[in-house]
Amino acid sequence: MQKSLTPLIPAKIGLSAKDVIYLIVFRELQNGPKYIRELFDSVITESVNLKSKSYIYQAVQDMASIGWISCIETRGMKRIMAVTESGTKKHEDFTNTYLNLLRRLKGAADYFEYIITGSGSKEQPIWDEGVLKHFNRLISVRHLARFLFLSILNDPEHKPGTVVNIYELMAKRYSWQCGEGYMYDLAHEMEDHSNGWVEGRWNSIRRHHYIYRLTDLGVLMISKEGESALNYIRNLQHYTRSLLRLFPNLNER
Repeated sequence: MQKSLTPLIPAKIGLSAKDVIYLIVFRELQNGPKYIRELFDSVITESVNLKSKSYIYQAVQDMASIGWISCIETRGMKRIMAVTESGTKKHEDFTNTYLNLLRRLKGAADYFEYIITGSGSKEQPIWDEGVLKHFNRLISVRHLARFLFLSILNDPEHKPGTVVNIYELMAKRYSWQCGEGYMYDLAHEMEDHSNGWVEGRWNSIRRHHYIYRLTDLGVLMISKEGESALNYIRNLQHYTRSLLRLFPNLNER
């Protein structure tokens, strides 16, 4: 049984606790003005926020002080708040910075869930340098790379191959790679007698190519490495779903 991972926090992609509070308030005010008390309560009950109530109150008050929200009416002691033009601009800045990143990270996680389990989205990820960098930081590159390496060697249509062959095929099949040097390190590690998942040999006396093939133990390790990689992938899915809820109307487009 896989050990549960610590849930990822918004700061992993650059969102501070205050940024999350700001996004919740902007989300709540998208459909019209609300009592400030309702805004406090919305933030307090949001699962992605872990700060104290006093911190939340201060962050919402800061939004008013900065000019992102303002009181448009007072009913007794109750203030009704709305987003200002400045607040709308700030919300757009957040959206431009994070929404597409979160969508692509979730898309990548959904795709690799499909690769590992056979269920999920078949659509290959759309990468740019920033998305790939975040993805590799948020999953286990080690487990995913080993799973894909072993899976390629286990494919009846693929003959035993070199690290370079497998590395190139990984990009072609799955639209993802780790560093080539890291792949060599993983191959040597899996070949080491302490593991014995793969066996390597030179293809000729002149040692032009070092060819790997899967061992019986390596076949058994495919599912185990898949489970380990999937644990991180699902943690990322939960993470992106939680944060995408901060952009409800925009995320539905």
